[in-house]
Amino acid sequence: MTNSRKRTGILICISCATLVAAVVASRGKHTATVHAQPDNWTTPEAQRLGVKLLETRDASGSPAYPVAAGDMLFFTNVGTSYGAKNPKNSVVVINAKTKKPLAISDLDATYTQKFASHGIGVSADGKYVYLPSITSIAGPEGKTPDTTLVLDARTLKIYQILATGGASHHAKLFRNAAGKELMLIEHFNWNTPSSPGKGFFVVDPADNNKVVAGMSTADLHGNPYSGFTTPDGKYLYYSVPPPNRGELLRAIDGWMAKIDTSTWKVVQSLPLKKYPLWTVFTRDEKYAWVTQSDEETVAKIERGTAPGQKDKVVAEVRTGPGPYGLRLSYDDKELWVADKGESGPKDGATITIIDTALNRVKQTIQTDCIRNDHIIMSPDGAEMWATCNTSHEIVVVDANTHAIKTRIPMPNQGDSHGGVFVQYTQGPGGLKAEVLSDQNGLQGRALDAWLNGTTPVLAAAIR
Repeated sequence: MTNSRKRTGILICISCATLVAAVVASRGKHTATVHAQPDNWTTPEAQRLGVKLLETRDASGSPAYPVAAGDMLFFTNVGTSYGAKNPKNSVVVINAKTKKPLAISDLDATYTQKFASHGIGVSADGKYVYLPSITSIAGPEGKTPDTTLVLDARTLKIYQILATGGASHHAKLFRNAAGKELMLIEHFNWNTPSSPGKGFFVVDPADNNKVVAGMSTADLHGNPYSGFTTPDGKYLYYSVPPPNRGELLRAIDGWMAKIDTSTWKVVQSLPLKKYPLWTVFTRDEKYAWVTQSDEETVAKIERGTAPGQKDKVVAEVRTGPGPYGLRLSYDDKELWVADKGESGPKDGATITIIDTALNRVKQTIQTDCIRNDHIIMSPDGAEMWATCNTSHEIVVVDANTHAIKTRIPMPNQGDSHGGVFVQYTQGPGGLKAEVLSDQNGLQGRALDAWLNGTTPVLAAAIR
C-alpha cells in the first residue's frame, strides 16, 4: 500500500470516529457514552425478524427509588396519549402497600418525547425494565420510533435500545416448558402508518437480551394482536384480528393461533368472532377465556389437552362496552373483564364480573376508570389493579368484596397501560428481586403456589 493510500485510510477512520461522536453527542443530555463492540448480539432469529441492537449504554448510578427487603413494588408506564399532560413516555414505580408513587423515569427525549407505551415488562430477576415505544394515540404525533428501551430497573436509565423492526406494543414475561424465563415483545400489528407491526419476538434476559425466537406475520398467516402463554408454558395463544382496524375490523371475524413454544409452529387455528384480544387460562388448564371486543362478549374455550383433541368454543357471555383485558380470580370462580370501550363510540368505565361455572354476569362494578385496558392481579390474589388510559390513574379493587380500595393518580397525568409486581427479599449478596405478576398473569413463586393450590404467597407485602 502506498503512503498516500495509508494517509487516506487514516483520514477516513478519523472522519468516521468524529461522525459517531457527533451522533452520540446529539442524542441529548441523558445519553451516556456508547460502547464500541463487535456485533456478537445479533442472532439468526434477530436477523430474520429484523431486530437490531442500536446502542448499549452505561446504566449505572444511584438507585432511582428506595426499596428494602419485604417490599413489593408495582412498575407501570405512562405515555403522552389520551389527553395526557405527560411530556415523555416514562416508567413509574409505585409502592404496592402504600399505593404511593416512588419515582418516575427521565429518559432521552429522542426516544420518549411525544411517544407512548401500551405495556411494560420486567425480567424475572427484576434486573431489566422493557419499555415499548409507539407514536402516541389521540395525542401529539411524532415519528414512530419502532424501538423498545431496555432500562436498568434500579437506576431507571437506558441500558439498551432495540430497533424492533415494527411498532412495539406490549412486553411480558413467560416461563417456557423447560423452565426458562423469557420476555415476549409484540408489535402493534395493524397495517396502518402509526402501527406497522411485523409480528413478535422473544429475548433472553440472561443472555444480554438476545433474540432467541419469534414469528412474523407471514409465519402466522395473519396479524397477531396479543399473546398469552399457558401456565405450563407449552403453548402461546395469539389473538388474530383482521389486519386493518379501520376498514376490516367490524366486517371480518378473527381467530386464535395456538402456538407450540418448543417449535414455534401454529398447531391449531381456532375460529372466533370479531376482534379477539386477551386470553386467560384456568389453573387446571382445561379452559381459556378470550375477549371478543367488537362482539362485546367473552368466549369460553374448552382446551384440547389429550392427543388428537382440538380446542373449541363452548360458551359466550355478554360484557360491557368494548372489552379488552381479562383476569381470573385466584380461585378461578370469577372472570374480571375490563370494559374499555375499545372501538368506541363511548369510552368504558366499568368492570364486568362473570361467574365462570354458570357462564353468566355476576356483577358490574362502576369504577370510573376511563378506558381501562389491563387488569393486573396482585400476587396474593387480594387485589385487582385496573390501569386507566383516559382518567390517567390506576384503580385498585378488592378482589373479594369488589369494593374500590383506592385510586392512584399518575404523575404528570400520564396514560397508564399495564404493570408488573416485583417482590424484594434479602439474599446472600444483598437484595433479590423477583417478578410475581404481570400482564401474562402470575409469575415465579406466585405462579408455583397457584398451580399447587397452596395459600397465596406474600400477602403481608400488599395489605
